[in-house]
Amino acid sequence: MEGRDREWRGSPLDMAGSGIDPYGIREFVIEFDNGDQDIFRSQRRDEFESYELHMIGAYLDSIAHSVRKGQKD
Repeated sequence: MEGRDREWRGSPLDMAGSGIDPYGIREFVIEFDNGDQDIFRSQRRDEFESYELHMIGAYLDSIAHSVRKGQKD
């Protein structure tokens, strides 16, 4: 999504319940507290499709797990 007025925060799995249309997603930007960014774009199409959205959700889950584990140590 482009522009701050269309910015959405959450996971791809949250889209169905929020009324946000999961079609038309061109990139995911993950910003970390230290200023680093991970930017994901579909390599085969202009937009993400369901499998890619699923894999982004799995990636976000692994990041959240790492953060929680780091906070315990």
